[in-house]
Amino acid sequence: MLVLDKIIDALSDLVVALPKKNRENRKEIREVVLSVQTEMERAIELAILYIDGTKRIIPDQELIVHLQGASSNLMSSYNEFKICAGLYGLADRFDEVFSSIKGAINAEQINAVEDLIRSLANGESLVIDGLRGVTEKMYDYGNELSNLSGNDFDHTKLEAIQRLELEVKSMRSQLNLFRKSVKDILKLM
Repeated sequence: MLVLDKIIDALSDLVVALPKKNRENRKEIREVVLSVQTEMERAIELAILYIDGTKRIIPDQELIVHLQGASSNLMSSYNEFKICAGLYGLADRFDEVFSSIKGAINAEQINAVEDLIRSLANGESLVIDGLRGVTEKMYDYGNELSNLSGNDFDHTKLEAIQRLELEVKSMRSQLNLFRKSVKDILKLM
């Protein structure tokens, strides 16, 4: 009977340990996803503030410098956030054969959560690429403005500001979709 007692004890320990691990996994997923949300929101808001600042700059030369420096100024600040490091690790844990992380999620929802986590992990590159496109446009406007004066300068400045306002609207829309994705992940747990 000693062997059965050991098995019963081991199963009892397992029954106690699995729900605890499950809670720990859910907590880890929540913490990683919420920290990624915070960092992504901060990075996008920083970009929005930088772009919005364009329309407030009065001196022509200062505007040109602001536009031409968008890539180096904004991207270096953005890269400091090191977004998604935790999310990549979490996504990798979903790929592990014997990972207990999937046990933290309702069995019917595992695929949905995996897809959402992967799309958020890929979201970092989408934001970086999106910002790269915007900063390249800003640089091009800065170069164009540096060769203009008078009415041509004013017309191109107005055009640049209007296009950048559209970029800000698009970024806000992407940020709202991102927030919805985070809520969807948390609802599935």
